[in-house]
Amino acid sequence: MAAPGEASTKLLRFLYFAGAGVICTKAINTYREYEHQKEASAAVAAAEAALSAAGATEPAPAGAVAAATKP
Repeated sequence: MAAPGEASTKLLRFLYFAGAGVICTKAINTYREYEHQKEASAAVAAAEAALSAAGATEPAPAGAVAAATKP
């Protein structure tokens, strides 16, 4: 076993610390992505509700509009 305070023990503790930092950063980024997706889906649901409440239909494709206006 290595003597207390040797470089191998210090290096191992540093690697544990760095690994914990990587894991925590990954967890934080995953949570932020989850929150962003949740907000985006809520915005889509609100927009769909507004469209259905207004009784609006979906717009016709651009090709259909152009074909209908040609003489």
